[in-house]
Amino acid sequence: MLSLLVAFSCATVRSFAQPTQPLVHIAVRLNFLPGVEHAFLYLGKQKGWYAEEGIDLEVVPGQGSTVAVKTVGSGEDQFAIADTGSVARGWEAGVPLVYVMTLLRHTPAVVFSLPSKNIASMQDLCGKRVGVNLRSTTAEQYHAMVRLAGLSCSIEEVPISSGGSKEVLSDLVDAAVNFSYTDALRVKLKAAVNVIPATQYFDFFSLGIISNAKFLAENAELARRFASVTRRSIDYALVHKEEAIEAFLKVAPDADTAYESAKFDMFKTLVQNGGHEAASYSQSSADREPTMKALHDVGLTRSSLSVEGRIRDLDAQPAH
Repeated sequence: MLSLLVAFSCATVRSFAQPTQPLVHIAVRLNFLPGVEHAFLYLGKQKGWYAEEGIDLEVVPGQGSTVAVKTVGSGEDQFAIADTGSVARGWEAGVPLVYVMTLLRHTPAVVFSLPSKNIASMQDLCGKRVGVNLRSTTAEQYHAMVRLAGLSCSIEEVPISSGGSKEVLSDLVDAAVNFSYTDALRVKLKAAVNVIPATQYFDFFSLGIISNAKFLAENAELARRFASVTRRSIDYALVHKEEAIEAFLKVAPDADTAYESAKFDMFKTLVQNGGHEAASYSQSSADREPTMKALHDVGLTRSSLSVEGRIRDLDAQPAH
C-alpha cells in the first residue's frame, strides 16, 4: 500500500513539474552609452518581464547609431535603438533593416547656445562659430536648416568630435548642434540655453528600434513577444520615474543623477509628443511617406525611399 502511495505521489509530482524551457537569447544594442532614456530595457529585464516571455535579454552599450545599423544588419544583434538618419543610410546601402518601433515621432535636433551669444534664430548665426560633429546625422540636419533659412552669410563651421556642450560652455564655439535632450540639456543645467529646433524647418520620426528582416521572418512570434514586453516596459517606466532611474543606476552607478533625472523628464515629453499624448510606438501610413520625403529633402538620403518592407508594426499588445 505504501509503495502504491509513493508511486502515485511521484507520478503526481512529475505531472505538475513541467520541464523548464530554455530562454532565447536576444541582444539589443543601444544607440550610444547607457542613459536613462534606455532605462525601460533594464527595468523590464530586472523585473523579469522579458524572462516571463521566454527572452534572455542582453543590453549591449552602443557606439553610435551607425554601429547599431551594422550589427543588426549583419545579424550580430537582433534589435537595436538607432536614429532614423542612420537607418535610412543603411537602407540605401542595401542593409536589410526593418523599423519595428518608434520612440520619438519628431526630430530632437537643435542648434543650441548660451543666451549671452544672442542667438535666437538661424539668422543670428551669421558671423558666428558653430560646432558640428560631421560623423553625426545632426550635421546634415544643421546644413538643411542653414539652407532652408536662406542664409548666404559667413558662418564658421568648427568640426567637433563630441556633442558640443563642452565647446559651448568653454567658448570654443558660439553654438553647436545636437539633440535637445542631451548636450543642449547639459548646457541648460550648467547655465541656461537658447535652442533653435530643427522642426522649425522640417520633421521626421527620429529614434526607434530596428531589427533584421531575415530575423523577423524566421522569428515572428519571438519578435512579437519582445515588442510586447518592450512596450509594457516603456509605459511603466514613463509613469514610475523613480523605479526607472533606480533600474538604470544599477548598471550605471556613477551616472550624473541630476542630469539623468532632467533627461528622463525631457525624453518622456518627447516620447509623449510634447507631453500631451500617450506614447505611441508605430507610425500611420500617412506619417511614413512624409518622413521618407523629409529624409531626402534634408540630404540624409540620395532619393526618396519607399516605406514598403522597411517599417513594420509588430502589432504587439501589452504583455501581462
